[in-house]
This record gives sequence, C-alpha cells and structure tokens, in this order.
Amino acid sequence: MCFLQYILFLSPLATISISWPDGAPCIHSAFESMNPLEAVEHQGGLQLSDPPYKIDVKEKCYWMNQPIEFSLKGNTSIDRFRGFAIQPISYKGPRRGRRVGKFIRLDDNGSWQHQCFRFKDSVTHSHDEKKKNIKLWWKNEINDDDYVQFVATVVKAQKEFWVKSVKSVPIPPCRLERNGMQGYIPDSITPPPPVRLFAGKLDI
Repeated sequence: MCFLQYILFLSPLATISISWPDGAPCIHSAFESMNPLEAVEHQGGLQLSDPPYKIDVKEKCYWMNQPIEFSLKGNTSIDRFRGFAIQPISYKGPRRGRRVGKFIRLDDNGSWQHQCFRFKDSVTHSHDEKKKNIKLWWKNEINDDDYVQFVATVVKAQKEFWVKSVKSVPIPPCRLERNGMQGYIPDSITPPPPVRLFAGKLDI
C-alpha cells in the first residue's frame, strides 16, 4: 500500500475518532470503554470528582419483558450536559459485569440513539446541544436473574467529562426484591483503564 493510499484509508477512521458531536461511534473500543479519551479532542478532560449528574429510575424493581423508565439529569436545575453514553450493566447475578437487556424507544425524542443499533444495549446522544434531562426505557426479554445498574459516561464540555461515574441504584428483579435494593453504597470514583487512540473496528 502506497503512502497516499494509507492516508486515505486512515482518514475516515481519524474523522470518526476525533469528533463525536453526533454520539459515541459504533467502534468496539469506544463501545467497551465508554471513554471520550478515545477521541483526541477530549484529551485532558477526565474528571474524578463527584459528577453533577444522576440517574433516577422510576421503578424499584423490574419484571421480565416489561419496560422500566429512567432519566439522566443534572443534580440541580442549572446543570446541563452535551454528550453521554449509557449501558445496562449486571451489578449482581450470573452475567455480572456484562451488559444485559436492551433499550427501547417509547417516545419521539431525537436527542438519543442506539450506539450500535443491532445490539441495542448502549445508547448515546445524537447532537451536542445542551441537555437538561434524557428519559429512556429498558427491558430484559431473556431472563430476570440479574440486578441491573445503569452506568453512564457524561460529557459537560470537550474538556470536562466523567467516565462510568454516573450510576443508578441497582434495580433487582421483582421476583427477588419488590421494594428495591437495600443498603446500596456507591463505589468511589477511580480512573478508568488507559485507552489507545484509533483502536477498534468500525461496526457498519
């Protein structure tokens, strides 16, 4: 491959990797890490302080194949965010640490989209305008064995974001705990694993 061909080959990957105004890309490394540091423009923006955002879940537990509603929002009425990625992670159960269930669309809000449409277990923003609140729905069609926790990376600005630091209280299956999980203590915020720029494969 000649040098010009090599540059032309890398150009689309570079464009996708350094600019995510329309949502986190469906690239394996970005999908798994949920880390904006995958993009050059976000270098130096990682925050390890308590995030000014939260995830509120409407229900205390979930039934298999029944949607539950939750919202990503600021801690105060003036807190806004531009970007996000949210995944449903098993907090406790046979699939602990892995994504479970899928997100479903029950509204016409154009501010969010599936990160990788064929999987539907990760959602992201669809524009970089400031947002006050994002309402989403999730359900598990396979089983109700896992406690699910909604985990988010939230971007306030190009150089200010929190990686997997915005988390809901884990939601148990209703057949196990109908009154919600008791005694949950959030984990302390720690630095995410390092990332490698341009790692991954386009899923198109």
